[in-house]
Amino acid sequence: MEAIQRVKASSPAFCTNFFPVQKKLEAWIEHGELLIESRTGAVFFFRKDRDLWHLFFCAADVETLLRQVETVDELERWAITTDVVGNEAAVGGMIGAMEGAGFRRYSQLQRMVRSAQPLGAKSASPSAEISFAERADCALVMELLDASFDRFADLLPAAYEIEAALEQKQVLAVKAGSRLAAMLYFETQGFSSTLRYWAVSEPFRAQRYGSALMRRYFETQSAVRRFLLWVVAGNRNAVEKYEHYGYRADGLIDHVLANRLVPA
Repeated sequence: MEAIQRVKASSPAFCTNFFPVQKKLEAWIEHGELLIESRTGAVFFFRKDRDLWHLFFCAADVETLLRQVETVDELERWAITTDVVGNEAAVGGMIGAMEGAGFRRYSQLQRMVRSAQPLGAKSASPSAEISFAERADCALVMELLDASFDRFADLLPAAYEIEAALEQKQVLAVKAGSRLAAMLYFETQGFSSTLRYWAVSEPFRAQRYGSALMRRYFETQSAVRRFLLWVVAGNRNAVEKYEHYGYRADGLIDHVLANRLVPA
């Protein structure tokens, strides 16, 4: 935080993609996942994610960002992604600076928001029961996440983050014997809740498990007033499903950029 403030203090055109939540920042540091590199007028943070690194930056201005990011040796040695959040007009300079350093546009996520509202008529219930996943399900949750999402774009959680979510009862699941058929992974803070991952294992699709999980999610979060999620902007099937449950795009875009060592 001191490094960020040093850059920000004398920078009227300060630019950043790093908005750390203290609890998560402390967890990254505790697990040895966070590196820092300071430059004149800029500071860079690298968060390790298995064999991938996520880059965060703070700079006095876009020109300083471009000049200093080009001096970061890790860009030529590590597979790295970075996110720039905002509409194109507002963040185009930061995107241009990162492209100038060798990053390419990898994906776009759009944010969708839903206010608390009654659900429509309920369809027939699936035969399987829904329950909160337990700590022993950690490996199954990670397996379904890896099979269902693009880890270069979707920032999949580490094992210790999944374990914390399981302990906090923030993963709803449908089990089929020893298998995890479907899950809905969320994070609720106060009156807001973010749906992070919603997935049905391929052998169990078309059995209404996804719909049942979504309804149970809204039922268990009855005190929440604002629901949010991020979805790949070009995935019309997913967008339409979320729209069916009352989510609407609010115009905020996450531009995911990747360096040359990230597979296309």
